[in-house]
Amino acid sequence: MKISYILILARVIVQFTQKHKESERTIPLDFLLILWMIIFTLPVLGLLALQSDLGTALVFVAIFAGLVLLSGVSWKIIIPIFATVVSGIAGFLAIFITKDGRAFMHQVGMPTYQINRILAWLNPF
Repeated sequence: MKISYILILARVIVQFTQKHKESERTIPLDFLLILWMIIFTLPVLGLLALQSDLGTALVFVAIFAGLVLLSGVSWKIIIPIFATVVSGIAGFLAIFITKDGRAFMHQVGMPTYQINRILAWLNPF
């Protein structure tokens, strides 16, 4: 699915670029391209959510992010999204490493094996 997903998104980018080659690339046009890419990404992530496969979902999100970078989307869109994602990850880790953070994550539905994997990543020894 990963290879076909890359080919599908590449096709979406090429068709979108060819359709709008006469007009200048603007921020709303870049958002429209990202929206089209999200439309093709949601079914994949939905199927992965049904399987509870976070690792593979993160791989697909990384593929999506790489193709957004390669598509020529404006940095005025990429930088705020990147800052938001980094802030979200930092917030998650801040909650996770607190005294009762892991218990909170378990209460909101995070599986124990995922908590253990993050703990092993944070403290490998």
